[in-house]
Amino acid sequence: MLILMEKLLKLLFKIAVSKRLYTMLSLVYSFVIEELTANGGVIRPSKHAENNKITILILSSKSFRKDIDYIVATNEFRVLRIPDHWQSRLIYQFYPGEFQKYLVGGWNPDNSDFKYKKEQKELREFLQHFFSKLYKKIAINCVISPHPRYVVDMDWGAVSTKMGVPHILINRDSQFASSPHLFNRLEILFRDSLPKFEGRHVIVQSELDVEAYVDTGYVDVKNISSLGCPRMDELIRKSKEKGRVTEERRKKIVFLAFIHTETGTYETSDLLPYVEELHLFFVRFAIQYPEIDVVMKPKPKSFHGWKEKILCESIKGSSIDLNRIPNLIARGDIDIHTLLCESDVVCGIDTSVLLEAAVIGLPVIIPYFKDLQNPKYDKRVFYRDAYDLFDIAESLEDLEFLILKRLQNSVIEKDIMEGRKALFEKFISSVEGGATEKYVTLIKEIVNKQNGDI
Repeated sequence: MLILMEKLLKLLFKIAVSKRLYTMLSLVYSFVIEELTANGGVIRPSKHAENNKITILILSSKSFRKDIDYIVATNEFRVLRIPDHWQSRLIYQFYPGEFQKYLVGGWNPDNSDFKYKKEQKELREFLQHFFSKLYKKIAINCVISPHPRYVVDMDWGAVSTKMGVPHILINRDSQFASSPHLFNRLEILFRDSLPKFEGRHVIVQSELDVEAYVDTGYVDVKNISSLGCPRMDELIRKSKEKGRVTEERRKKIVFLAFIHTETGTYETSDLLPYVEELHLFFVRFAIQYPEIDVVMKPKPKSFHGWKEKILCESIKGSSIDLNRIPNLIARGDIDIHTLLCESDVVCGIDTSVLLEAAVIGLPVIIPYFKDLQNPKYDKRVFYRDAYDLFDIAESLEDLEFLILKRLQNSVIEKDIMEGRKALFEKFISSVEGGATEKYVTLIKEIVNKQNGDI
């Protein structure tokens, strides 16, 4: 019965879109849009914001990291979100379901061979009429999206901007310059695969990332700003409080687990033995040192694939039972900043979390084993020119020695800490904090300029 009802509702929705029932659709969407409160709650939005606050509508809200939460918590804006499935449900009445990200080959709307020019024209005409109704039912001052590759956001943002509701892209991804290889790949992506930005402004974390956007023509230099990363403000604050914690606790090491191909950085299976060897080491370390907690933390989205393809494969053929190692924790859903503030040593490679751990004074060990010490990887390893700021393990024996040594002595020399801070500011955010305030100021400036208030 439920399946039948769901099919009926989908059919009715399709009919409403095909018949261009804009008033009815705008009424439905005015009810599904939610308002986020400063204390983390969700309420039904009114037509207008109280106290003349600027109203932000978040697109693809599930894909944002915690940066938006900190902007909401300032209580400077009324922040609304449209549930992702309601946004995509509308867009994919025009586009086919597989067209979710801009890809190489016929998927870039700016190219003459774009497969869906007719569909895009129809979608944009539809959105213009739809928004004229929706934005009257709920006043919206700007829309914000998290990623330049999300198809559902770019048409929504382009049409909104044309109608006087500026689209601001706050790209959740950064670290483009982490390696020369990654930067080159992203320049190709921005130049060849992504349509030029039709919104009002792009906000990125690092000044190093700006070049990829501007030199490829994705956005004009006057319409992009590097402001740091709001969620790092809280990490910096927590790290300053860390020294006040005096309670006894178990020692804890964190391994930033990964799949050798998950970032596309290496594009080879040559490193699979290295990856499995590394995972097996931490499992055995937990068994050998039951008084030390070992946390294996992969990326949340890759957790299940990682556990099946890497963790379980690394112990295959042994008598090890993961369920019988109480001090081994393998989870992808742990808040990384909370975890860092509770840990003693961090180990990993090719992730910005290394810089986040480093800037708060944690010992950071990079397993730079023989498999990686290969000329073909020189331009692919993240932060290779800054390895003097970390502890480098060149073998499993080195890794065990360094972990035990750092558990006994975690002090980072002053000159190393200064270098770490400079590296963090170069790639991520100011060590003084203040990124959240910068975002708030710029969003207000963009909206007020659009409204002619400045």
